[in-house]
Amino acid sequence: MNAAAVDYRAGEAALAQGELQQAETLLRHCIELDPMHAAAHHLLGKLASKQGCDQEALQWQMQSCALAPWLGWNWFAAAELKQKEGDWQIAAELFDKAAEQLPQECWIRELAAQAQCRQLLGGENLAAGLGPKAYQYWVEHLETRLPGPATLLREPWLLLDQAEASQVWPVQGWVVLVGVGASLRQGALLALEQWLAAQHPRMFPDLIYSDEDRLSASGERCDPWFKTGWLEENFWANPWLDNLSVWRSSWLREHQLAWPPASQGERLGWILQALEAQPRIGHVAQVLVHGPPAKPRRMAEALQLQAHLQRCQENVKRVSPHAKLPGAFQLQWALPGRLNCRVVIPTRDKADLLSNCLESVWRSCEKSGIKLQFVVVDNGSKEAATQNLLNQWQQRLPNNFQVLFDSRSFNWSLLNNAAVQAGDEELLLFLNNDVEALKPGWLDALAAQALRPRVGAVGALLLYPDHTIQHAGMVVGMHGGADHAYRGLPLEHGVHRSRSECLSRWGAVTGACLMLRRQLFERLGGFDPGLPVEFNDVDFCLRLNELGYHNLVVPEAVLYHHESQSRDSAASKTAAAALKLMQDRWRQRLAGGAPWWPDACCRDHSDGRPGGWG
Repeated sequence: MNAAAVDYRAGEAALAQGELQQAETLLRHCIELDPMHAAAHHLLGKLASKQGCDQEALQWQMQSCALAPWLGWNWFAAAELKQKEGDWQIAAELFDKAAEQLPQECWIRELAAQAQCRQLLGGENLAAGLGPKAYQYWVEHLETRLPGPATLLREPWLLLDQAEASQVWPVQGWVVLVGVGASLRQGALLALEQWLAAQHPRMFPDLIYSDEDRLSASGERCDPWFKTGWLEENFWANPWLDNLSVWRSSWLREHQLAWPPASQGERLGWILQALEAQPRIGHVAQVLVHGPPAKPRRMAEALQLQAHLQRCQENVKRVSPHAKLPGAFQLQWALPGRLNCRVVIPTRDKADLLSNCLESVWRSCEKSGIKLQFVVVDNGSKEAATQNLLNQWQQRLPNNFQVLFDSRSFNWSLLNNAAVQAGDEELLLFLNNDVEALKPGWLDALAAQALRPRVGAVGALLLYPDHTIQHAGMVVGMHGGADHAYRGLPLEHGVHRSRSECLSRWGAVTGACLMLRRQLFERLGGFDPGLPVEFNDVDFCLRLNELGYHNLVVPEAVLYHHESQSRDSAASKTAAAALKLMQDRWRQRLAGGAPWWPDACCRDHSDGRPGGWG
């Protein structure tokens, strides 16, 4: 081995050990001896990058690429540097060159595509939520076009702004109710006709709604609202029929509905009254209407919704205009005077996480009217700190703290099932040991929903410690199985009109924080032990759904989830088998995200981007 090679090996080792000054000396000496040593140039570029000297780092990497384009990783390092400075076009080209030299690293092609996408979108990152430039690009290049004006309408359509208020409902056709300040897109009625032509006669709707957006001051389309299928709780929290609702005229006549009021402020009451007649509802997953800027809901509308819910036998306590979201409501259900809840927490060591979980839950729930019974399932802990912690809590809460010891191989389903059997509490709360409660009120908010007769599993809005979303509901069918919606987005992200900040119904909620009535848990026979780690919560929620129960996420229940600190999910040996079992058991359910995920949105991107992006 020549002297340059010796210096290179020593410099490489020094860099790996973090000895930057020594590494730089050795690598520079290597280049003095062998100016064509491309790998040394590459390492000097990495070293300069560690020192925050990005321009110098880029020069070293480009010299390395010129000397040895076949290395591949030099192109990759240069691409990362161009990406860092926001030069997305060059970054995409450099990632492509890296991928050519490193064909086994398939993921680099994806980085090239992402950089190219950022270039097209003016630097906006789709994974951070659909920004205005990204939406404009989708509108111009990817959105399905509405029918052209040359096509003739076949159905009778009555636009209410063209009719007298005293007019009776037509015998046939459709009544189009457009909100004040809203405007139909050209071709919207033709699109409705095409959609109706594709419907099965037995599923012919009485009411149709569509996706919508708004027009900016300059006339550009913005702020899209891609809607889910008809989910009552979603509609109650953020009603979406204000700007466009299409009604079958014969159905309106049959139910003797009065003519809708012209005032937008009174329109919601009419819509709620019509919904009580239980129309069959269809959703056209296309943007057919431009709505006006959102206005805060009036208290009169909140009272209309509250009265509607009470007529629907919902034990609602209060409805009020949403404090932050124009157009939305906050809903509060009543709680009985006394409740008992069993809190089940499986753990194996990680005393620091468990201590934080227990302390935060107890502290935030001390003034709640719900009596807690903690059951910690110790799955083979060996550290003295864990035993000391458990002893401390048993002394602190001698009548409300129980420890079950089970040292078998980790099986989340079995551990939780065993912890439930001995009790008789009305409510069950399953918590991971890496969950941290933030403020009072979250437990009552979960319980109020869990006690509703039609509700199954209730989950919380879980955040990473950096305050981005970890769980806001689960998209069944995502990635062939299920995944968390809006993962990684900021809490106030605005996607799907800020759905995460509203009461929302989902196919499943995570078992990291899941509450339900004991009666339902026993009816289902608990979690499936055949799913020891992954998908046990999804399977359980889908079984609840099959029985007609709703699974909800409550926005008032906000907690931290220090995910993966207690388990290395990437090293799972059970994930592949669990996914196969789920796909065999729930093939039809996993075939799509409806009705819980908007039909217009990509099923395999949790950020809520519309279809067409790939």
